[in-house]
Amino acid sequence: MKVAIVHDDLVQWGGAERVLQGICEVFPDAPIFTSVVDFSSERLKEAFSGKKIIVSFLQKIPSFKWLYKALVPLYPLAFEQFVFDEYDLVISQTTRFAKCIITKPKTTHISYCHTPPRFLWNYSNLAELSQIEFLINKLRLVDQIYAQRADHFLAGSINAQTRIKEAYNRQASVVYPYIDLQRFNNVEAFDGGYFLVIARLNKYKRVDLAIKACLELKVPLKIIGTGPEFDRLSGMNKARAVDFLGNIDDVTLTLVLAGARALIIPGIEDFGLTSLEAQALGKPVIAYKKGGTLETVTDVTGIFFDSQTVVSLKEAIVKLDSTKILPGLCRQNAKRFSKEVFMHGFKQTIASLLYTKQ
Repeated sequence: MKVAIVHDDLVQWGGAERVLQGICEVFPDAPIFTSVVDFSSERLKEAFSGKKIIVSFLQKIPSFKWLYKALVPLYPLAFEQFVFDEYDLVISQTTRFAKCIITKPKTTHISYCHTPPRFLWNYSNLAELSQIEFLINKLRLVDQIYAQRADHFLAGSINAQTRIKEAYNRQASVVYPYIDLQRFNNVEAFDGGYFLVIARLNKYKRVDLAIKACLELKVPLKIIGTGPEFDRLSGMNKARAVDFLGNIDDVTLTLVLAGARALIIPGIEDFGLTSLEAQALGKPVIAYKKGGTLETVTDVTGIFFDSQTVVSLKEAIVKLDSTKILPGLCRQNAKRFSKEVFMHGFKQTIASLLYTKQ
C-alpha cells in the first residue's frame, strides 16, 4: 500500500509536529506534503531528516513566515494543487488547511484533525469578530465544504471530536496523541519554587491570566514559548518577577519543568500534551476546567479552576498548598498516553477504516 502524509506547514516545532513524527514512524516510506517548510529550523531538520518533503508554490514567496495571515486565502489552493493519483492512502494531519486536498475515489483520505481552524470556529472570540460576522460565516461555509472531502476523520481528543461534529457534522474516531516518556526516565524532579507556563504566546492561550495571578500572589513564574503576544505580555512584567525563557531545546525544557511546583494551563487546549509532560515528571497541573485537559488531567493529578478569571486561577494556585498530589499517580496517568499506545491505536484505527471502505 502506497501512503502519503499531508501536514499544514513545517515552520515551527510544537505538539502537532511531535505527532507527525509518530505518524512518520508508522509509515516510514511515506513522503510529507506540506504548504511551506522553514529549512533554517534545526529542530525540524533533526526531526524529519531523511524524509522526502514536497512543498507547494507558497514556498517560493519570500518571507512566507511573516506573511502567513495575508496568505491565508491561498492555502486551500496550495493543497489542492498536490496530486495523489499514485497513492492508496493519504493521511492529512491538520488544524487548518491540509484537509483541503483533492483525491480520487480509489484513494482513501483520512484526516487527523486536532481542531477545526480556530480563527473561524473559536467561539470565545465571537464578540471581537462581530464586525466581520458576514465574512466569517462565508468562510465557515467554505471550510465545511472542504471538510467533506475526507473519507474519514480522526480526532486527537473527545474535545476535538465534539468540535468536528459541531463544525462539519462529521463523525470522528478518537486517537490520542502521545508523549515520549523516555525523555523523562532519568530526570530527577525537584521543587524549584516557581510555577511554569509552556505555550505559544497567542491570545487564546490566556497566558495573561497566569502572569496576573502570579504577580498578585507574589510567586515566581517562568514562561516557555514565543508568539505574537510577547510584547503585550512582557509589558505586564513591570516588576520583572516573571521570567520569559523563549523557545528552548527539549533537554532544557525538561530540566525547567522538573523544577516547577506545578504547570499552569490557563487556556482551552485541544488536547494538552504539556500537561502530560508535567505529569510524566510527577508534577501537578493547574488547568482551566474546559477543553482537552479534562481528558489528560484527573482530580488526583491536578487542580481545575472553573472560570477563566484571575480570581479563580489564584484560588487554584493557593489550593495547591493544601492538596496532596502524589507524583506516582501523576506518572501513572501519563503512561496512558505513551508512544506505544499511540502507534498501536493509530495502526488499528487506520486498518479498521480502510476495511470499512472495501
